[in-house]
Amino acid sequence: MILKKHNYNRVTRFREAWVWLKEEEKLYAQFLKGYHPVIHLFCGKSSLGDVRVDCENFPNVTHRLEIKPTKSYKLPFDDKSFDACIFDPPWINPMFAWTAWEVPRITRRRIVAITGVHWWEPQEKGWRLTKLYVLKRLSPNIKLVFIYDYMNKTFEEVDSND
Repeated sequence: MILKKHNYNRVTRFREAWVWLKEEEKLYAQFLKGYHPVIHLFCGKSSLGDVRVDCENFPNVTHRLEIKPTKSYKLPFDDKSFDACIFDPPWINPMFAWTAWEVPRITRRRIVAITGVHWWEPQEKGWRLTKLYVLKRLSPNIKLVFIYDYMNKTFEEVDSND
């Protein structure tokens, strides 16, 4: 029996933590085109967004912030402060569930949630899932990208009109 040698070149595409591949960042930028201001939570070294928030002081961070349970995971921004929000939370951190309440609170029009194959949805009425992408081959990991848009109506109102 002859064993086929695996091609491990794909692994070389993985970059330093907190950095997306160029193709991936371009895709996310398209989802945010026309929205301003944009907040980018867990931004790492990405340059996407007008306000970039992370717990570490990476070069592109505009707000260094540690989200703590003692403060109810509340973000220090007013309600509906941003046209759009993009976030790619640490997948292994079980406490990222607070984003389901805080992200819709600070966002007016669009949410781009990138997860490692975990379902995410806002816990505020009026948001509707408009697109769902499964990223393979573009990123070193398989990712789900949820795009929610605010419809100014509850789900019941939208469904009753359909």
